[in-house]
Parts: sequence; structure tokens; C-alpha cells
Amino acid sequence: MVRLVSLPRYGKSGAEGIQIHGRMDNQMARTKSVGDIVEAQPDRAPLRPIAPKMLAESVVEAIVEAAAKGHFLPGDRIVEADLARQLNVSRVPVREALRLLESQGIVENTPYRGMRLMSVTPETMKSLRKVRLALEFLAASEIRAEADSNSEQFAPLEDLVRELDSVAREGHTYRFALLDIEFHRRMVEMTGNPALIRAWEPLARQLTIVIGLSTSLQSTLDDVVEEHRVLLDALKNGTSKSLREIMEVHILEVPDAVNYELLRNRD
Repeated sequence: MVRLVSLPRYGKSGAEGIQIHGRMDNQMARTKSVGDIVEAQPDRAPLRPIAPKMLAESVVEAIVEAAAKGHFLPGDRIVEADLARQLNVSRVPVREALRLLESQGIVENTPYRGMRLMSVTPETMKSLRKVRLALEFLAASEIRAEADSNSEQFAPLEDLVRELDSVAREGHTYRFALLDIEFHRRMVEMTGNPALIRAWEPLARQLTIVIGLSTSLQSTLDDVVEEHRVLLDALKNGTSKSLREIMEVHILEVPDAVNYELLRNRD
């Protein structure tokens, strides 16, 4: 049985943002015609319109947000036509978005079952966390090696911990999930290692959904904020052994099970 859901009305980063992008793209297209482009670059062929790609990225973010908030739950069917109607876009950017999400393991296209949100089981979570730990410990080790000679590099992480604390107190769980992922993204980017960054980034949206679902059921996020403070201190001053132990607790020692039925029925 297919469960139909209504996507929430987002701000500029979500469904409303998609409509705004669409209007802006049309205005840009009127302002800069193909003739203008040819005149500016006479030796090159006209560029193709980029609006569908921009819309596709906005659709991706809208789907991830809906999943992280529990509007879609693991295993739920994702119907292209329904998404297009609810987001007020054509099916082309929705199709592009679903292809991207499928390549990142966020949706799964199964014969006779259609496109569905990724499964979340103890086995899949264990695999995801093992890969995440390996990549992030490598990043943390490289950062720690340079910490004594470059203490200023930690300022963005310090700002993010303060934001996490503020958002936790306000109870904005999806915003908290985004900031949590941004902390770890910044940590990976601080290494300046392109291969490491490319390997980690495809995990980000999966982690946003998982963290969003789990945090929405927690009565307090203070412990999670404190874990980030402890991790930041270890990046600045810890040993390789203590850093490894702290990261294992932070990444591996979390519950595998989320009560999806509670999420499904909470409204």
C-alpha cells in the first residue's frame, strides 16, 4: 500500500525556493538572450539553459529535507509525478534529482516495487558508520598533525559548535542535523585532500537523513553538542589514541534503531 504524503512548504531552500528559482531563471533568460551570449562570445556556440540543473538540485534538497523530517520514511515509495505536482515543477528536474539520489544510495529503484527511500537497518547503518569513521579519522589525524602550527584553522569549527548549542536549545532538529553534517564536512575540507573530500561528500545526504530522523525523537540534544565539543578539543590537543577513541564513541556508539512507526504516527 502506497503512503501518500504532502511535502511541507519550505523556505527559500525548499519548495518555495524551487518556485523562486524558476521565476529567477525565467527573468535571467529574458535579460540575457541567446543573442547576447553569442555577441559576447562570438567564437563559441550558445550555452544551453541551466535552469533544469538548478531546479534538480533544489528538488534534491527538498526530498532530503522531507526525508530527514520524517515526511518520507525508509522504504516509502517515491513517485515522480507526485513530487512534481507537490513541488510545482515539471517531471524533468524531479527525474534528474532522483537519478542523483539513487547514485548516492538515498533512493533505491527496485523492479516491481518502484523508487523507494533507502532502507535503514542495523546492517546498513553499521556499514555506513564504518566507512564514515575510516574517512573522518583520516581527516582528523591530518588536522591533528598540523594543529600546533595552525590553531586559527579551528575557528569555523568553534563557530559551528556554538551554533549547534543555540539550535539545540531552540529545538530545531532539521537545522541541527544540517549543522552536525556541516561540522564534519568542514573537518574533512580542512585537510585540503581532494580525494578524501570526494570520498566523504556522497555520504553527507544519507547522514543528514539518518541524523535528522534520530534527533527528531530525542528529548534533548545537549549530549550531542557536548560530543562535538569533546571532539573539537581532541582535534586541538589530543593524542592519536584519544582521538580515535572519541571518534569511535561519536560515530559508532549510537542506536541503530529508530522508531519509524512513532514518526509515522506522531502527527
